[in-house]
Amino acid sequence: MLKRKITLSITLPLIVIAFYLISFYWNEWFCITMPRHQLVQLPSMFFLGIILALCFPKLFINDISWSIATLIFIMASLIFWMLPHSIDYAVINNSFNRLMHINMLLDGFLLVLVFRKIFFELKILFLGMITAMLLASGITLSVFNILLCSSFTIEQQKQTGHSLIIIATAMFVFTAFIFFRTLKQQSKS
Repeated sequence: MLKRKITLSITLPLIVIAFYLISFYWNEWFCITMPRHQLVQLPSMFFLGIILALCFPKLFINDISWSIATLIFIMASLIFWMLPHSIDYAVINNSFNRLMHINMLLDGFLLVLVFRKIFFELKILFLGMITAMLLASGITLSVFNILLCSSFTIEQQKQTGHSLIIIATAMFVFTAFIFFRTLKQQSKS
């Protein structure tokens, strides 16, 4: 119990400091290029939410209806923040950008709470859908020769697209590995 309190007293302030640095102090630097904004700032907030949820191991969403509703909310949030108009407005408007940061933090937090109790098949399905969304976004950004996000350049757009394709491929490999490893474990038992 004492060890957990010490861990919390160290981790929570570090999360607050990281949030402040990413959302306020370095925000202009992140918003200069599309790869920094989409591939570093957004995932950083998402992973801060995951770390925050890991600080509370007894929290979970147990009801299947709420779990699915939460996964739909997370997916809708991720889709919304990948729309070109949302990206542009987040770069232009600091308040909207901070709303995006809070939403990403919440998404990461809620994902852990859902994944603690949800069926394995739904985890794989969700990861597969995220992978497909990242791949589709990456292909769209790298193939189009028109500027989709007016806050950035076509070169940055293409660079972000290529990076999203690599991330989606890595997620596909990870999801397939987890899927087949779990199937193998289930067949043994």
